[in-house]
Amino acid sequence: MSTRINLSDELRLAAPVVAVSKEKIAYQGIKGANSYEAAQRLFPEGELTAYKSFEDVFKAVENGECVYGVLPVENSTAGSVAAVYDLILRYRFYIVGALDLSIDYCLAGLIQSTLGDIEKVISHPQALSQCEQYISRMGFEATACSNTAVAARDTAREKRLNLAAVCSYKAAEEYGLKVLDDHLQDNKNNKTRFIVISEKLYISENANKVSLCFSLPHVTGALFHMLQRFDALGLNLTKIESRPIPDKDFEYLFYLDFSGNVKSDGVTDLLCKLSDELPEFSFLGNYHEI
Repeated sequence: MSTRINLSDELRLAAPVVAVSKEKIAYQGIKGANSYEAAQRLFPEGELTAYKSFEDVFKAVENGECVYGVLPVENSTAGSVAAVYDLILRYRFYIVGALDLSIDYCLAGLIQSTLGDIEKVISHPQALSQCEQYISRMGFEATACSNTAVAARDTAREKRLNLAAVCSYKAAEEYGLKVLDDHLQDNKNNKTRFIVISEKLYISENANKVSLCFSLPHVTGALFHMLQRFDALGLNLTKIESRPIPDKDFEYLFYLDFSGNVKSDGVTDLLCKLSDELPEFSFLGNYHEI
């Protein structure tokens, strides 16, 4: 976990832009995964490095193997990626960028397969959830695996006519599969939000999203009264997520996003006051969301 200085100094010392040279970028999965595409879009000149798990991405940034990590945090259909939020709250790295990526899934099988052959589909649990109605309608048996691109790769390796992957079109192409059906997702406007994590704080001039985490004192109405202070400044809350604190019964850490810039009137003052008042407060970043 990063060591933090006081909030006013954090904001004063923040670098103005994220470095965009050929830095090493960590992502979870393998080539063809949605995280790979997100990392490509965010860092078109970056050296993309694959890691097996979400925590491996955090560890790669922590130990200096990679400068940034790209991770999914929320899908418009399946909701929050709880494991990533837990890691955000544990490591307290800065969030220095974000991307909303449109997600379009296909059903990909062997070149010799037909749609009528398919009995079983494999994919990441989030992808299976996002295509739940389609899978149910088709009567497929669904099995979870670690990643959508891994599903495509394993389908190609297993060489079973009755097996298909729920994956991206790029993953199907990457692993030599045939698209048997397309646009599988239940929500046709399906999007996943990806964030960029860093051990160093960057705040660009066009930053439009602020992220925080904190716990609350055990007094009646603590969350309500805290949220009222954002409302008083006209700040739009876009996300609030509560996660249980390990080894503490019925105690929670909160992750919060709101639209804004720390240079706006009243925002820095509010954040500094919250930093002083709230237990376990961390300023996670002020960044531009694409």
